[in-house]
Amino acid sequence: MKKTPLLALALSCAVMALSALPEAYAAEKVTSEQCLMCHGGSFDALREQTKNWKDEFDTPVQPHQYLDPNAANPHAGAKVVPDCTGCHEAHPFPIPKDYKPKEATLSMCYGCHHMENFQKCSDAGCHEK
Repeated sequence: MKKTPLLALALSCAVMALSALPEAYAAEKVTSEQCLMCHGGSFDALREQTKNWKDEFDTPVQPHQYLDPNAANPHAGAKVVPDCTGCHEAHPFPIPKDYKPKEATLSMCYGCHHMENFQKCSDAGCHEK
């Protein structure tokens, strides 16, 4: 019995299986916990790093806020770390040497803060009683 055809078959199966790995990895949803392993270590540490950040209108705002999707006021509920990809582009891994990420946006914030300011709704006049 020749071993060459079996070896060739095994090798081609291995190549086919391994070639699907990048697609499987790309389809995997990145979690905030995975992001924080490299970016900040913890959400509170990341908040400390961005405490002096300013928005596109040069207004000081803390972009990293806990959000409780089940609370009437999402900022006053449980301390839930939001999905990082709501504002940031998930980058490839490993990161290519010449990789330039897209600038983060406040689009997730503006879903509720639709007047593009961070005043309380009653102060901004958008939800007057």
